[in-house]
Amino acid sequence: MTNIEFFKQQAKNLFKDYNTRVYNENEGFYEYRPRFFNDIDEILDNFHIGEEDSFTLMNAQHIIARLSGFYKWNELINASEPALELGRLLLINRIDYQMKQGYFTNLVESMIVADWKIYEQENLKNFDDESKLEVFKKVFLEKESAKNNKRPKIRFNFKDAVNPQDMLKKIMREKNLNAEKAITSSITQKNCIRIIETGYASVALQMWGHADPYAEKEKLDNTIVEFKLSKDKERLVNLIMEKEEVSFDQAILYFMLFTLESLGYHI
Repeated sequence: MTNIEFFKQQAKNLFKDYNTRVYNENEGFYEYRPRFFNDIDEILDNFHIGEEDSFTLMNAQHIIARLSGFYKWNELINASEPALELGRLLLINRIDYQMKQGYFTNLVESMIVADWKIYEQENLKNFDDESKLEVFKKVFLEKESAKNNKRPKIRFNFKDAVNPQDMLKKIMREKNLNAEKAITSSITQKNCIRIIETGYASVALQMWGHADPYAEKEKLDNTIVEFKLSKDKERLVNLIMEKEEVSFDQAILYFMLFTLESLGYHI
């Protein structure tokens, strides 16, 4: 079963559970006999669906989309495979996650979706869907801490490294970032793929500046830069170290190099 088929089936299951309702004349409200969504009462209440409101398969699809981290069904069916897999994990883990938190809310989205969106907004703005999926698995499913303040700082000394100083200074200026952010923002899944696919990072790094050999190289005010890497960024650096057989410092420079390429610089 594909992810799209999974979501379609979930919507059908929710619709089926809704249609099990019968009116309890003694108590004066509808009761459900769900097979798939045991918390259907809470779901309908959170989405403000009244007892007398009409409820269609399209309504069920909208709810499934929201419980899977999407804003609407159309966004879900046009999402990438990693995004769909992430949505599937958000949906199937929603009850367990909420129970482990020890308290309940009346959020329209589930607690896990709400918490994930906050984490995503604060930490993963420049990440693609595949990277977000891996981060979600580690942070929300494997319960690994993703707080950068618990990770050691890395010290990078640019002294006597003329070309790397020039590269970093240009990224800082173009993206309006300090040195630390300029480095960490360069370590992306997109750059990682480019480094591996092109295979010319080593040569390009040696030839940096060849397009304008007489241009004056820019220099850092402080040649020692300290920064922290989250586990997902550390994973990307380690992958380049392994695939390209280079040192940690060299791998960092590769990421910076392809960031400059994305900014329009000839490498």
